[in-house]
Amino acid sequence: MRTLLLLTCCFGVMSCVHAQKIVSITNDSMQLDVLDLTAEPKITWGGYAEIGIAASSTKDGALNTKAIVAAVGNNSGFEGKPYAAQVCDQSTAGGHDDWYLPAKDEAAAIYLNINSFNWDSSYTLWTSTEASGTQAVSLYTYNGTWYDVQKVDSYNMVCVRKK
Repeated sequence: MRTLLLLTCCFGVMSCVHAQKIVSITNDSMQLDVLDLTAEPKITWGGYAEIGIAASSTKDGALNTKAIVAAVGNNSGFEGKPYAAQVCDQSTAGGHDDWYLPAKDEAAAIYLNINSFNWDSSYTLWTSTEASGTQAVSLYTYNGTWYDVQKVDSYNMVCVRKK
């Protein structure tokens, strides 16, 4: 496991700076860098746009994220507020521009490596896997339970990139 501590601004608000870390994890054949944004304010998945098959992958968060950002755009129906897939898509943390919101299987790999994060509490984390027109899949890190939750609810998030 490799951990890199970064200073970044929270969701585009220049006056809000928190230390965040990038944690490298390996699970089976999957190697990911995980940008831990759990210290940031909770955020929505992104509007009620139904993405459909384009964001239903449980394995390919990069593909899901591109579909979400294309469908939700600037989130105009919700006052242009940042949303999880957009934050990942626009991140340049660690000098990389290929961050995305993890799909369900990628989030499962994070849960299997949960001790790498030293979180002092449990979180509900967004995935990029859409459950329906109004819901997306989330991971509850206390016990690894999956929930389909409202896209406009606010939860914590991480971004990932393949190594």
